[in-house]
Amino acid sequence: MIEIQQSQGVLQLVINRPEKKNALTRDMYQQLGDAVFRANNDETVNAIVISGAGGVFTAGNDLDDFRARATDENPKPSAGLVFIEALINSDTPVIAAVEGLAIGIGTTLLLHVDVVVAAESAKFKTAFVDLGLVPEAASTVTMPLHLGARRTTDLLLLGEVLNGNEARECGLVSRVVDDGQALAEAMIVAAGLATKPREALRASKRLIRAPWREQVEQALAREREVFSERLRSEDCRAALDKLPGAERA
Repeated sequence: MIEIQQSQGVLQLVINRPEKKNALTRDMYQQLGDAVFRANNDETVNAIVISGAGGVFTAGNDLDDFRARATDENPKPSAGLVFIEALINSDTPVIAAVEGLAIGIGTTLLLHVDVVVAAESAKFKTAFVDLGLVPEAASTVTMPLHLGARRTTDLLLLGEVLNGNEARECGLVSRVVDDGQALAEAMIVAAGLATKPREALRASKRLIRAPWREQVEQALAREREVFSERLRSEDCRAALDKLPGAERA
């Protein structure tokens, strides 16, 4: 489930499924996307904070959802991408507080938020290729933009794992704090943003992102098509069948 709280201009979204390492289901994506969309049109919200319960950000997409989509003859649009599109279209600043695992979309969604606060021992990893899939969430454009082409290859093709400090060094993370302090620091950042003139803040964010907005939208469309094809491939199904239910990507 997604816990939603609002106070003093800050909307807090907490991914709360600790028994599954906060793996995201279709319903959870829908809740996140709806909350971000509503906040963007709410004049009482000046900042959004996304975090995970139980010392974990998120272990990524629930693999049971992948398995269901792989065999569905009439698949529904990806709820995960609906959430990503809500982030892309949000003029309200978004801050992520990352503790523990940030796997798959748990890493790629960070490329669409404005400030990422990570604990030192946070773990960032994408395993799309290992599952017979391809990168998503427009990460084929946004990751080279933030990290450069070489580091993007390390993460998206080689599946390299980064800790908080390594993620900060390559530009994935804005700032690193002691373990257990990511949310507190993110709330401080959000509180500071909440005091700023709302329309100036939103207009500035639009201007910052305008140069590559069209590229991001095109990447989403390309990735969506290929990801859907790969999800139904034999090697993807074989990879999913080999994984225990506790693992996520």
